[in-house]
Amino acid sequence: MTITRKYIRQCRTLFPVYGNSERTFLNRLKVQINEHLDLFPDLSYEELVKQFGTPKEVIMEYYANAADDYLLKKIDVSKKLKRFLLFIAILYLFQHPFLRTRQLERKIL
Repeated sequence: MTITRKYIRQCRTLFPVYGNSERTFLNRLKVQINEHLDLFPDLSYEELVKQFGTPKEVIMEYYANAADDYLLKKIDVSKKLKRFLLFIAILYLFQHPFLRTRQLERKIL
């Protein structure tokens, strides 16, 4: 795994919500890192972190500069999606035993 890929992957895992804006941000960051590596091909991962900051610092800086409305909207969408998936899971759990009981009743009759 290249140091660029390792760095970008670590950054990506720190995003609580990942959408188009975050993808664009990481693509631009990747281009910047690759340009920097073209100038300094023998750069180690530790030196890269010194130049760009830790992945945590990079993501914190991204959110510090992001619009508040965008962040609130992303968090709200994420909450709604999690609630919907939880609802579907609960519905399935309640329906599954009921359907199984009905199938057994049909076999007995």
